[in-house]
Amino acid sequence: MSSRKGFQPGHTGRPRGTRNKLAGRVFEDIFAHWCEPVAPGSNVRKGQEALQDLYTKNSGEYLRLTVSVLPKEFVFENAVAELEDDQIDELILKLRQHVLEARAAPPTLLASPAKVSNEEPE
Repeated sequence: MSSRKGFQPGHTGRPRGTRNKLAGRVFEDIFAHWCEPVAPGSNVRKGQEALQDLYTKNSGEYLRLTVSVLPKEFVFENAVAELEDDQIDELILKLRQHVLEARAAPPTLLASPAKVSNEEPE
């Protein structure tokens, strides 16, 4: 009978916390890159420049990104704090419509740009 090294009773495979350590390290690296100056001696950071570039080229994606990183409670509570009930109802209807449209639309953040070809099709 051969020894089997796969899953054994009482062993979960990966040591506890490994995934969190890796994710934490990735975020540390991203944050370090985000905070680097765009040029030596510059006060503008790479993250700031990337956001400005996104805002300039595609303000809709900029808005989507901005809202996606805010806690949902923050966005909702601050948005409706001073609205009347009928205004909140209208907002809910608009949000539902927006969600339906967003689900139907193809993803755009990770989509690669279409190749432009100057050649005629054969």
